[in-house]
Amino acid sequence: MTVDKSAQLIVEDILKEANEKTKKIIQKARSEAKTMIDAANIGAREMEEDEVRKAKEESKQIQAHLLAEGRMSVKRETLKKREELINNVFRSAEERIKKYTASKGYGKDLVDIAIQSCKKLGYKELVISANSRDLKILAKEKEKIAREAEASVSFGSEIQTIGGIRVEASDGKIVIDETFEGRMKREFDPLRNKIAKVLFEGSK
Repeated sequence: MTVDKSAQLIVEDILKEANEKTKKIIQKARSEAKTMIDAANIGAREMEEDEVRKAKEESKQIQAHLLAEGRMSVKRETLKKREELINNVFRSAEERIKKYTASKGYGKDLVDIAIQSCKKLGYKELVISANSRDLKILAKEKEKIAREAEASVSFGSEIQTIGGIRVEASDGKIVIDETFEGRMKREFDPLRNKIAKVLFEGSK
C-alpha cells in the first residue's frame, strides 16, 4: 500500500470518527433540548395553572367582598328604614299631642299636672312656666293650684313647648320638667325600644 493510499484511509477513518462523534453530539443536544423543552412546557403549564388558581382565589375574594358590601348596604338600608318608621311614630304621636292640647279636656288635665308637680317638688314657693296659651289656663286656676299644692305659686316667663308645664323652686335649685317634650326626652329610649318591638317583632 502506497503512502498516499494509507494517508487517504487514515483521513477517511478520522472523518468517519468525526462524523460519528458529530452525530452523537447532535443527538445528545437534541435529547437535552427536548428535555429542556418538555421541562419548559411543564413549567409553563404549572405557571398557567398557578395563575388560574390565583385568579380564582382573587375572584372568590372579590365576590366575598362584594357580598359583604352588599350585606352591609342592605343592613344599613334596613336600619335606615327602621329609624324612619320609628321617627314617623314619634311624629305621629307629636301630632296627636298637639290635637289633645286643643281639646276641651286638656285644661283640666293641665291643672292636675300642675298640682301634682308642685306637690312632688315639695317647696313652699314655686314658679310655674308654660307656653302662652297654657299660662292663661293656669292663671285662672292659680288659687286652686296653690291651695291643693299647699304652696305659694307664681308664674314665670313663656317657654316654647307643645304643652305641659315646668315647675321650679323659687331659688331655682330644683326643677321638674313636665312639658310634653321633657317627658318624651326622658322616656325616649324605653319608648323607642317598645315601638321597635311592636313594629318589627309584632309584640304588644
